[in-house]
Amino acid sequence: MDGITFLNRLAGGAPIGGAYYFCGEDPYSLNKGVRAILERTNPDLRDMNTQQLKAPLASEVQNAAETLPFFDELRVVVVSEFDADTANALTDYASRAPESTALLFVRPGKAPASNPLYKALLALDRAVSFDPLSPDQAQAFLQKRAKENGIPIDSAAANRMIQYLGVDLGALENTLLQLGAYVGFGNRVTVQAVETCVSPSSEYKVFSVLDQLWAGNKKEGIRVLAALIGDPSESAMGLATLFERNIRTVVNAKQLQLGGKSEAEIAAALDIAPFVAQKAAKNAKKRSMEQLVRMLEDFIAVEWKQKQGLAKAEDALLLACQKNF
Repeated sequence: MDGITFLNRLAGGAPIGGAYYFCGEDPYSLNKGVRAILERTNPDLRDMNTQQLKAPLASEVQNAAETLPFFDELRVVVVSEFDADTANALTDYASRAPESTALLFVRPGKAPASNPLYKALLALDRAVSFDPLSPDQAQAFLQKRAKENGIPIDSAAANRMIQYLGVDLGALENTLLQLGAYVGFGNRVTVQAVETCVSPSSEYKVFSVLDQLWAGNKKEGIRVLAALIGDPSESAMGLATLFERNIRTVVNAKQLQLGGKSEAEIAAALDIAPFVAQKAAKNAKKRSMEQLVRMLEDFIAVEWKQKQGLAKAEDALLLACQKNF
């Protein structure tokens, strides 16, 4: 199940006990899920009823899970950095772990679909994936945290934060608190405040440059890119990687278009936000597949040219943009 569903169940008072597999690519939500389980224990007795195991043996995990809670209804054991041997050895045990213990196997990253322990707990609806939220979900998250912290924020300002920072919930929450301090307690956070205080991520900056280039505003796009390359806080190689990733999305969208897929189907197949899929599909229509493949090859070659001493990444990136837009 997804992390939001799981946390909603917890908030609704769902019983907790037995083994769970926590994974996902959003560290903030993953940690929040673990904390939500820990908070089911009596705070006065929490130190005695929680245990963290890093890279344990299978026998150590089982012994910890079999220990009864101390004057409480629940004991929590968090297992992290476990290897494949430990996971495999505990596959059968996980399905019969005692309900007096919440045994959490925590592995950041994508769900390991082929892992026996993961598959066993997935079949029991006890595998939880904490993945990045959609922009709409991130907006709801910001509004909720803003209300809880007494920081009124305009919807447009929240959207601008998400544009600049992505859907990294940890970064969004920290930035919200900083903005609250900047505007003063109880005052409203506006778009202007966000633009004054928040530096856009490199990914957003590249996305903006590509918007100009795909729209045919080559002169302006190259000008902004040149300024970006000259920024000491940016890496030309890192920027080239982001360009490559964006172009690759357009190539993949083109391939799906040729297969008759709609924008919604493209978004689902590529696991990207609908507005990103919309832009990718729109841009894919402007080039043939052959042209897009050549474009992708030129951006991939930026790193290769620098490593071979043929051109600096800065020059190769600008040249790739000049050539392909």
